[in-house]
Amino acid sequence: MSTNKKVKANPQTFSSGGLYGSSTTNKNGTTYDPSEFERKLLGMTKQAIPQYLNQMINPSYDSEIFKAQTQQRNRLANQSFENNLMNPLSSRGLTRGSSINQMSNQFANKLADLETDAMANEDTRTANVLNNLFNYYQVPYTMMTGMGSLSNNAYQQAVQNAMLQNQVGFNRMFDYAKLLGGYGTSAAKNANNAEANNIGWQQNLGSMAGAGLGAYFGGPVGMQFGNALGGMFGKMF
Repeated sequence: MSTNKKVKANPQTFSSGGLYGSSTTNKNGTTYDPSEFERKLLGMTKQAIPQYLNQMINPSYDSEIFKAQTQQRNRLANQSFENNLMNPLSSRGLTRGSSINQMSNQFANKLADLETDAMANEDTRTANVLNNLFNYYQVPYTMMTGMGSLSNNAYQQAVQNAMLQNQVGFNRMFDYAKLLGGYGTSAAKNANNAEANNIGWQQNLGSMAGAGLGAYFGGPVGMQFGNALGGMFGKMF
């Protein structure tokens, strides 16, 4: 019988099968292979987070969104001022200096209030974007941790299965050893009682049995062991 090879646990890989990467666990530990999407996601968020964080600490209100909103807000305010106040008053001849100054001051105050509200809204928008960026940045690490746990659990199960198979193989080898030991004892007892005139055909039978056992155990050492046992079997008859 050829030497039994020890069963080893194969590496275990768990993949998301989608946008994210895969995790592999072997005897050396667990590794994670990120997808191209994850690499880009980390690169973009890593670049954007400092920019929005700086806007939270030192707001400049120079984002393209804020500029566009400011232009639109001023345009609508001017239109409302002209259409709802200046034009009606002018058509009625009520555009005295004091009235114009008063209305202009009210308009300026209203515009300032709108600007303050817009800045507060921009601060809130920046905070929301920053919070989302941190969440997006964390996603690949969350996926890595989750899939790493799954591949590690699968590998531990594979290790347990390999240990069980190796134990079964060991038990079989132990049973074979006991069986051959019994055959050897029986052969030795029968050899002591063998008759001289039976030696010839017993040796032939022993040689045949030796060849068979030698092939079964394999290798030169197996042939020698088989021949020795074959001689014992021959003497049994």
